[in-house]
Amino acid sequence: MKFITLLRYFVQSICFLFIVFGSYLGLKKQNLSFLPFIEAPQEYKQISQEGKKIIISGPTYPQAFDTYLPIKSCRFLRQTGTFRACFMHFISESISWKTNLSFMLPHIFLFLVLAVLFGRLWCGWVCPLGFIQDVLNIIRKKLKLNPILLSEKKEKTLKSIKYIMFITIILLSFVAGTSAVSWSLRKQIYLSVCQMCPSRFIFPYLGRWPIVHNFVPLGYGIFTTISLIFLMLVILSFFIKRLWCRICPSGFLLSFFNRGGFLTKQKETIICTRCGICANVCPLNNENLYLEKEKTNIDFSNCIHCFSCIDFCPEDNCLKVKFLGMKIFRSKFK
Repeated sequence: MKFITLLRYFVQSICFLFIVFGSYLGLKKQNLSFLPFIEAPQEYKQISQEGKKIIISGPTYPQAFDTYLPIKSCRFLRQTGTFRACFMHFISESISWKTNLSFMLPHIFLFLVLAVLFGRLWCGWVCPLGFIQDVLNIIRKKLKLNPILLSEKKEKTLKSIKYIMFITIILLSFVAGTSAVSWSLRKQIYLSVCQMCPSRFIFPYLGRWPIVHNFVPLGYGIFTTISLIFLMLVILSFFIKRLWCRICPSGFLLSFFNRGGFLTKQKETIICTRCGICANVCPLNNENLYLEKEKTNIDFSNCIHCFSCIDFCPEDNCLKVKFLGMKIFRSKFK
């Protein structure tokens, strides 16, 4: 196995254990004064008092760090998780709760720092849901099965779904916080991002906090059905590499920071022989790097910075990764 790939799997494994089982492994509750605790308004506290029939009911947040990572640090890891939730959860919840901006700003600032520093490296090296998909990919390779490649049309369809899902989450978050809308509807669409997320069928069981997946009333049923479909996308990552990552709203948000961040990827177009290996090994089947003939910086929005392209590139010094201007990886280094 190539060096960068092996290093990435090691980092992913450590991050998975830390994010999913941090509290279980002994991490204690940390009171970080610069990250204020965001509390639900009284009407939303009713949701957690209505019993286990409500999808999102459960204990308050006992996680070690009351903050939000750019990736799937799932809110349902109540018993064992390290972080409160993902940043998409923060956005949705803050909109619905009409959270005071002074409470939001420290969390937004932390997200911006992490996003500018690393971009979608969070997806390729840290995200526990990404790690699960990579494990499925490793199993497929061990079974000597070839991956399924999606057509350009299907890739565009997934891209459209990504935009639609993100916009829908934001709109539903506003509706869930609108007092003119009936409470019975508002509580059904509350935290739609979590209700649609495939994580709710994975992490509650890993974190020893199984939840009820309701199909009634209608709102819960729609979101539960959608989350089941998205769960199938995660499972289908066994055949199609990183399928869920192509529509993940957290990845979509991070993609805006791939360009202009402190982590950069460069290509020496003169050295490149256009062998196509970079396109073949890319988990998201990106061809941008392979097709680029002029630009030196190749920080495309849909790259998850796994650096497989650099790991497998046969040309010495053709591809490089720099962090804060310092070279950390290059192709064909020994």
